[in-house]
Amino acid sequence: MNHPQFFNKFFDDEVDLNPSRLRKLNDSVKAISEFLSRNLDSYIKIERQGSYALRTIIKPVRENQGYDADILLYMKDMGKYPRDYINELCQCLRGNGVYAEKARRKTRCVVLDYAGDFHLDIVPCVPSGNGNQKICNDDTNEFEQTDGTGYRDWFNDKNNITHGNLKRITGLLKYLRDHKGNFTAKSILLTTLIGNTVRDESDSDLFRTLPDALKTVSNRINGFLQSNRVMPRITNPALPEEDFTRHWDQKKYAHFRDLFKIYNDKINEAFDAVEHDDSIEKWRNVFGDNFGKKQGDGGDGSSSGHRGAGVGTVTVTPRKPYAR
Repeated sequence: MNHPQFFNKFFDDEVDLNPSRLRKLNDSVKAISEFLSRNLDSYIKIERQGSYALRTIIKPVRENQGYDADILLYMKDMGKYPRDYINELCQCLRGNGVYAEKARRKTRCVVLDYAGDFHLDIVPCVPSGNGNQKICNDDTNEFEQTDGTGYRDWFNDKNNITHGNLKRITGLLKYLRDHKGNFTAKSILLTTLIGNTVRDESDSDLFRTLPDALKTVSNRINGFLQSNRVMPRITNPALPEEDFTRHWDQKKYAHFRDLFKIYNDKINEAFDAVEHDDSIEKWRNVFGDNFGKKQGDGGDGSSSGHRGAGVGTVTVTPRKPYAR
């Protein structure tokens, strides 16, 4: 049974970032943008990146635990070394009473730490004349090419095919990663694996509901992993030179591969279960005890097992601009 109404409720209640926390993040980014536009000579603009741009940030495991959000800071090409752009940003932030104690350097960004709430990575980016985007590596003092905007557009095109469900599947699989704690995979890597499962518009019906989409994505990722015993190279679809497996090794990949098969088997078993309470119990083996309702708990199994049931089914059609 696929229980679309229970999936939608579980995602809204347990997975998706609280609207109040998202508003606080948006307000903070707006304030930072206004501050930098007035005080940073090389400022051009700020753009959301990563999970923040895709709207796939999920709730932290613990209420007082912070989450990560990324923004790209476009800076004018001043002919400086890469490290100088990070220096300039860091000095600007530390010169302000609001941000001085929050700011710390990392390899490719300056982090503002809003304790117990979120960590905002501000990544300096120097656009070149040919349209390429270069970020700065503080350790090597070298520029690195990236294309976060192209990646965002690629993923959102995939999401359109899935009626908006691909973003929600990304949240569900990140939830499994964070709450189970059995495997590690950078969000950009996991999101790419998920996006790669969507082929073209002919796939649309396989993603009509959230549980249908989960089964399709999980089976396709597992098929890819099981056909590749040796770690494959997984790259940015918008910039093939950018290797997302650089944070993995064969041992981590093999562990992820084995664990994902276990979860995939559980997802298929729960989806194929016939009896309502048995199905809920199997889905709880995947997502935990907060998923769904058994009949004894007041749950109604009369319509939840029908594929494509209208009750509780949510279809989302994203529109540009993608970064909200």
